[in-house]
Amino acid sequence: MKSVVFGAGGQDGRILAMQIESSGQHVLRVNRLDPTSPLSGEGLSSFLIKEQPDQIYYLAAHHRSSEEKPVSISSEWILSFRVHLEGWIQVLEVVRNHLPKTRVLYASSAHVFGDPSVVPQNENTPMRPTCAYGCSKLAGMEAGRYYRQEHQLYVSHLILYPHESIFRSPTFLSKKLLLAAQSAAIDPSFSIQIGDTEATCDWGYAPEYTESMRNVLKLDEPDDFVVATGHEARVCDFAKSVFNCFGLEWERHVFSRPDLLTKPKRRYVGDASKLFNKTGFRPSLCLPELAERLVRDIREMP
Repeated sequence: MKSVVFGAGGQDGRILAMQIESSGQHVLRVNRLDPTSPLSGEGLSSFLIKEQPDQIYYLAAHHRSSEEKPVSISSEWILSFRVHLEGWIQVLEVVRNHLPKTRVLYASSAHVFGDPSVVPQNENTPMRPTCAYGCSKLAGMEAGRYYRQEHQLYVSHLILYPHESIFRSPTFLSKKLLLAAQSAAIDPSFSIQIGDTEATCDWGYAPEYTESMRNVLKLDEPDDFVVATGHEARVCDFAKSVFNCFGLEWERHVFSRPDLLTKPKRRYVGDASKLFNKTGFRPSLCLPELAERLVRDIREMP
């Protein structure tokens, strides 16, 4: 069994590639800047035809945290569609023309739901994205469905809810809280500001989400699945759980500053019943155990 992971430099790509390797299978990592990147045209085609992978995971992504500002509105849209749609279609075309038996998975996002009309969301919830990231991810899903229906390719999509690990960028909430708690344990006067401590989210543990990717590609038929814990928690709950691991009171070190937010609040809570019914597995690690696992992981880092 040979797998190719696009977006191998990101959180999910790193974790997934390690999981595949630990199972004794061969994995090829492709980062965005590699000559074999989906954006490099002929290099991509030659690479995939030569390697003849059994599975392809398309995890390449252009995204930012809720407190990061885009360089410009136009660049946000252009880059999002270039990575989430253009590069994806290039992969699908190579599979259609040269690798029709290869199984392919596309990592989508809860942002395809935009401002959800129902909570929790499932695969049948209306998808009305309200940002470049969500719109481009939905476009990628529609492209995948086209190749699945019209060309009979094995293409599955996972609608991933927020999932955390020690490989997150420091600009994301989970990593920001972990690093802040570490610093506060050394310097009691240390503090950070975050957008909204009352905001809610469905957070999970990234290694469980990447394991779901592998489980989905084992199914006889391709399909679309929500991947989430179904557990809604507040930012302050996350902060409390992390700081408790260090014997600290989060209120002394974490403060709200709403003007930092660059995205509106949404209630993203997922219903992964379909995933469980089809694969027998769904992410289950949520707060406070999620925070405890992240703290343990970061302490065990070399």
